[in-house]
Amino acid sequence: MRIIKVIISSISMYSRIPIPGIFCDEDDMGHIISVLPLIGAVIGALSQLLFIILLYFDIPVIGITLILMLVPLIITGGFHVDGFMDVQDAVNSGQERTRKLEIMKDPHIGAFAVISLVITGISWAAFLYILLFLAIRNKDYSSVYIYFTSFFIVRSFCGLSSLSFKKARKNGMLNMETNRGGTADIVILSIQAVIGGVLAVCLNVYAGLILILGLLFHTYIYKRKCIREFGGVTGDTAGYYVVVSETLSIIILVIYNLIQKLV
Repeated sequence: MRIIKVIISSISMYSRIPIPGIFCDEDDMGHIISVLPLIGAVIGALSQLLFIILLYFDIPVIGITLILMLVPLIITGGFHVDGFMDVQDAVNSGQERTRKLEIMKDPHIGAFAVISLVITGISWAAFLYILLFLAIRNKDYSSVYIYFTSFFIVRSFCGLSSLSFKKARKNGMLNMETNRGGTADIVILSIQAVIGGVLAVCLNVYAGLILILGLLFHTYIYKRKCIREFGGVTGDTAGYYVVVSETLSIIILVIYNLIQKLV
Protein backbone atom coordinates (compact mmCIF):
# COMPACT_ATOMS: atom_id res chain seq x y z
CA MET A 1 0.00 0.00 0.00
CA ARG A 2 2.83 2.39 0.84
CA ILE A 3 4.44 2.16 -2.61
CA ILE A 4 1.05 2.92 -4.18
CA LYS A 5 0.75 6.04 -2.02
CA VAL A 6 4.24 7.14 -3.05
CA ILE A 7 3.51 6.58 -6.76
CA ILE A 8 0.20 8.44 -6.60
CA SER A 9 1.81 11.31 -4.68
CA SER A 10 4.63 11.47 -7.24
CA ILE A 11 2.17 11.60 -10.14
CA SER A 12 0.19 14.30 -8.34
CA MET A 13 3.34 16.34 -7.60
CA TYR A 14 5.12 16.06 -10.94
CA SER A 15 2.25 15.93 -13.44
CA ARG A 16 -1.24 17.11 -14.25
CA ILE A 17 -2.57 13.59 -14.69
CA PRO A 18 -5.97 13.51 -12.94
CA ILE A 19 -5.86 10.95 -10.13
CA PRO A 20 -7.88 10.48 -6.95
CA GLY A 21 -6.44 12.28 -3.93
CA ILE A 22 -4.73 10.22 -1.27
CA PHE A 23 -3.17 11.17 2.04
CA CYS A 24 0.62 10.91 2.06
CA ASP A 25 2.57 11.52 5.26
CA GLU A 26 5.93 13.29 5.49
CA ASP A 27 7.88 10.04 5.42
CA ASP A 28 6.24 8.92 2.17
CA MET A 29 6.71 12.37 0.61
CA GLY A 30 10.45 12.01 1.19
CA HIS A 31 10.53 9.12 -1.28
CA ILE A 32 8.38 10.38 -4.16
CA ILE A 33 11.37 11.39 -6.27
CA SER A 34 12.38 7.72 -6.53
CA VAL A 35 9.43 7.12 -8.88
CA LEU A 36 9.83 10.36 -10.85
CA PRO A 37 10.93 8.37 -13.95
CA LEU A 38 7.40 6.92 -14.19
CA ILE A 39 6.22 10.34 -15.38
CA GLY A 40 8.84 10.13 -18.11
CA ALA A 41 7.58 6.68 -19.04
CA VAL A 42 4.05 8.06 -19.45
CA ILE A 43 5.32 10.95 -21.60
CA GLY A 44 7.39 8.59 -23.75
CA ALA A 45 4.61 6.02 -24.19
CA LEU A 46 2.00 8.62 -25.12
CA SER A 47 4.44 10.32 -27.51
CA GLN A 48 5.15 7.04 -29.26
CA LEU A 49 1.46 6.21 -29.54
CA LEU A 50 0.70 9.62 -31.05
CA PHE A 51 3.69 9.33 -33.40
CA ILE A 52 2.40 6.02 -34.77
CA ILE A 53 -1.11 7.41 -35.22
CA LEU A 54 0.08 10.62 -36.88
CA LEU A 55 2.34 8.65 -39.22
CA TYR A 56 -0.59 6.44 -40.21
CA PHE A 57 -2.63 9.49 -41.23
CA ASP A 58 0.35 11.03 -43.12
CA ILE A 59 0.36 14.19 -41.01
CA PRO A 60 3.10 16.62 -42.18
CA VAL A 61 6.34 16.52 -40.20
CA ILE A 62 5.82 20.04 -38.84
CA GLY A 63 2.44 18.97 -37.44
CA ILE A 64 3.92 15.88 -35.79
CA THR A 65 6.72 18.02 -34.35
CA LEU A 66 4.39 20.54 -32.72
CA ILE A 67 2.04 17.89 -31.35
CA LEU A 68 4.91 15.90 -29.82
CA MET A 69 6.28 19.09 -28.26
CA LEU A 70 2.95 19.59 -26.51
CA VAL A 71 2.91 16.16 -24.86
CA PRO A 72 5.46 16.80 -22.05
CA LEU A 73 4.09 20.30 -21.49
CA ILE A 74 0.51 19.08 -21.14
CA ILE A 75 1.36 16.11 -18.92
CA THR A 76 3.65 18.07 -16.57
CA GLY A 77 1.83 21.40 -16.81
CA GLY A 78 5.16 23.08 -17.49
CA PHE A 79 6.35 22.08 -14.01
CA HIS A 80 10.01 21.83 -15.06
CA VAL A 81 9.87 24.82 -17.39
CA ASP A 82 9.08 27.05 -14.42
CA GLY A 83 12.27 25.93 -12.67
CA PHE A 84 14.27 26.38 -15.87
CA MET A 85 13.11 29.99 -16.19
CA ASP A 86 13.81 30.76 -12.53
CA VAL A 87 17.36 29.43 -12.86
CA GLN A 88 18.02 31.43 -16.04
CA ASP A 89 16.87 34.63 -14.36
CA ALA A 90 19.10 33.96 -11.34
CA VAL A 91 22.21 32.88 -13.25
CA ASN A 92 22.05 35.82 -15.67
CA SER A 93 21.40 38.38 -12.94
CA GLY A 94 25.09 38.72 -12.12
CA GLN A 95 24.25 38.89 -8.40
CA GLU A 96 25.98 37.13 -5.53
CA ARG A 97 24.89 33.63 -4.44
CA THR A 98 22.37 34.60 -1.74
CA ARG A 99 20.64 37.05 -4.04
CA LYS A 100 20.48 34.43 -6.80
CA LEU A 101 18.66 32.07 -4.47
CA GLU A 102 16.18 34.85 -3.65
CA ILE A 103 15.63 35.55 -7.36
CA MET A 104 14.74 31.89 -7.93
CA LYS A 105 12.03 32.18 -5.28
CA ASP A 106 10.61 35.35 -6.84
CA PRO A 107 7.36 34.48 -8.71
CA HIS A 108 7.92 37.24 -11.27
CA ILE A 109 9.38 36.45 -14.70
CA GLY A 110 12.43 38.35 -15.90
CA ALA A 111 13.68 39.11 -19.40
CA PHE A 112 16.46 36.51 -19.18
CA ALA A 113 13.92 33.79 -18.44
CA VAL A 114 11.81 34.69 -21.48
CA ILE A 115 14.81 34.97 -23.81
CA SER A 116 16.22 31.63 -22.62
CA LEU A 117 12.85 29.92 -22.99
CA VAL A 118 12.42 31.22 -26.55
CA ILE A 119 15.91 30.06 -27.54
CA THR A 120 15.39 26.64 -25.95
CA GLY A 121 11.90 26.24 -27.43
CA ILE A 122 13.07 27.09 -30.95
CA SER A 123 16.04 24.73 -30.56
CA TRP A 124 13.76 21.94 -29.38
CA ALA A 125 11.34 22.47 -32.29
CA ALA A 126 14.07 22.76 -34.93
CA PHE A 127 16.05 19.69 -33.87
CA LEU A 128 12.93 17.60 -33.25
CA TYR A 129 11.73 18.48 -36.75
CA ILE A 130 15.10 17.43 -38.21
CA LEU A 131 15.08 14.19 -36.20
CA LEU A 132 11.56 13.31 -37.39
CA PHE A 133 12.29 14.34 -40.98
CA LEU A 134 15.39 12.15 -41.19
CA ALA A 135 13.63 9.21 -39.55
CA ILE A 136 10.61 9.35 -41.85
CA ARG A 137 12.72 9.86 -44.96
CA ASN A 138 15.08 6.99 -44.13
CA LYS A 139 12.35 4.74 -42.69
CA ASP A 140 14.52 4.27 -39.59
CA TYR A 141 12.69 5.25 -36.43
CA SER A 142 15.20 3.96 -33.87
CA SER A 143 16.47 7.44 -32.94
CA VAL A 144 12.93 8.72 -32.53
CA TYR A 145 12.11 5.84 -30.19
CA ILE A 146 15.30 6.58 -28.23
CA TYR A 147 14.08 10.17 -27.93
CA PHE A 148 10.86 8.88 -26.38
CA THR A 149 12.96 6.77 -23.98
CA SER A 150 15.01 9.81 -23.00
CA PHE A 151 12.11 11.22 -20.94
CA PHE A 152 12.47 8.20 -18.64
CA ILE A 153 16.29 8.28 -18.59
CA VAL A 154 16.50 12.03 -17.90
CA ARG A 155 14.18 11.79 -14.93
CA SER A 156 16.15 8.85 -13.55
CA PHE A 157 19.32 10.96 -13.68
CA CYS A 158 17.44 13.94 -12.25
CA GLY A 159 16.27 11.88 -9.29
CA LEU A 160 19.77 10.52 -8.66
CA SER A 161 21.35 13.97 -8.82
CA SER A 162 18.69 15.45 -6.54
CA LEU A 163 19.36 12.76 -3.93
CA SER A 164 23.15 12.67 -4.25
CA PHE A 165 24.25 16.26 -4.88
CA LYS A 166 24.70 18.89 -2.20
CA LYS A 167 21.56 20.96 -1.52
CA ALA A 168 21.67 24.75 -1.72
CA ARG A 169 18.99 25.18 0.93
CA LYS A 170 18.40 23.40 4.22
CA ASN A 171 14.67 23.69 3.66
CA GLY A 172 12.59 23.87 0.51
CA MET A 173 10.68 21.70 -1.91
CA LEU A 174 13.64 19.55 -2.95
CA ASN A 175 14.47 18.78 0.68
CA MET A 176 10.87 17.81 1.30
CA GLU A 177 11.04 15.41 -1.67
CA THR A 178 14.41 13.90 -0.73
CA ASN A 179 14.86 14.31 3.03
CA ARG A 180 13.83 10.70 3.70
CA GLY A 181 15.65 9.34 0.69
CA GLY A 182 18.41 6.85 1.26
CA THR A 183 20.23 3.93 -0.27
CA ALA A 184 17.00 2.19 -1.27
CA ASP A 185 15.81 5.22 -3.26
CA ILE A 186 19.18 5.54 -5.00
CA VAL A 187 19.08 1.84 -5.89
CA ILE A 188 15.54 2.16 -7.27
CA LEU A 189 16.50 5.16 -9.41
CA SER A 190 19.72 3.46 -10.54
CA ILE A 191 17.79 0.39 -11.66
CA GLN A 192 15.40 2.60 -13.61
CA ALA A 193 18.34 4.45 -15.20
CA VAL A 194 19.90 1.14 -16.23
CA ILE A 195 16.60 -0.10 -17.67
CA GLY A 196 16.23 3.10 -19.70
CA GLY A 197 19.83 2.94 -20.87
CA VAL A 198 19.57 -0.72 -21.90
CA LEU A 199 16.37 0.01 -23.83
CA ALA A 200 18.04 2.90 -25.66
CA VAL A 201 21.06 0.75 -26.55
CA CYS A 202 18.81 -2.08 -27.74
CA LEU A 203 17.05 0.33 -30.08
CA ASN A 204 20.35 1.55 -31.54
CA VAL A 205 23.66 0.62 -29.92
CA TYR A 206 25.75 3.63 -30.92
CA ALA A 207 23.00 6.25 -30.67
CA GLY A 208 21.98 4.91 -27.28
CA LEU A 209 25.52 4.90 -25.92
CA ILE A 210 26.27 8.39 -27.22
CA LEU A 211 23.05 9.71 -25.68
CA ILE A 212 23.84 8.21 -22.28
CA LEU A 213 27.42 9.49 -22.31
CA GLY A 214 26.19 12.94 -23.34
CA LEU A 215 23.66 13.04 -20.51
CA LEU A 216 26.24 11.84 -17.97
CA PHE A 217 28.63 14.58 -19.08
CA HIS A 218 25.84 17.16 -18.83
CA THR A 219 25.03 15.90 -15.32
CA TYR A 220 28.65 16.52 -14.32
CA ILE A 221 28.53 20.06 -15.79
CA TYR A 222 25.18 20.63 -14.06
CA LYS A 223 26.65 19.68 -10.67
CA ARG A 224 29.58 22.05 -11.06
CA LYS A 225 27.32 24.87 -12.23
CA CYS A 226 24.90 24.48 -9.33
CA ILE A 227 27.68 24.45 -6.74
CA ARG A 228 29.34 27.49 -8.33
CA GLU A 229 26.18 29.54 -8.76
CA PHE A 230 24.00 28.46 -5.82
CA GLY A 231 26.08 26.32 -3.49
CA GLY A 232 24.13 23.20 -4.49
CA VAL A 233 20.98 21.96 -6.17
CA THR A 234 17.39 23.09 -5.57
CA GLY A 235 13.94 22.19 -6.87
CA ASP A 236 14.32 24.87 -9.54
CA THR A 237 17.69 23.56 -10.71
CA ALA A 238 16.13 20.08 -10.98
CA GLY A 239 13.54 21.57 -13.37
CA TYR A 240 16.36 23.28 -15.27
CA TYR A 241 18.18 19.95 -15.51
CA VAL A 242 15.16 18.18 -17.01
CA VAL A 243 14.48 20.87 -19.63
CA VAL A 244 18.12 21.20 -20.74
CA SER A 245 18.68 17.42 -20.73
CA GLU A 246 15.61 16.75 -22.87
CA THR A 247 16.64 19.42 -25.36
CA LEU A 248 20.21 18.11 -25.37
CA SER A 249 18.93 14.58 -26.03
CA ILE A 250 17.32 15.68 -29.29
CA ILE A 251 20.42 17.60 -30.37
CA ILE A 252 22.68 14.59 -29.65
CA LEU A 253 20.44 12.26 -31.65
CA VAL A 254 20.28 14.66 -34.61
CA ILE A 255 24.06 15.10 -34.64
CA TYR A 256 24.47 11.31 -34.52
CA ASN A 257 22.17 10.85 -37.53
CA LEU A 258 23.92 13.59 -39.51
CA ILE A 259 27.33 12.03 -38.82
CA GLN A 260 25.95 8.65 -39.90
CA LYS A 261 24.93 10.21 -43.20
CA LEU A 262 28.47 11.54 -43.74
CA VAL A 263 30.01 8.18 -42.90
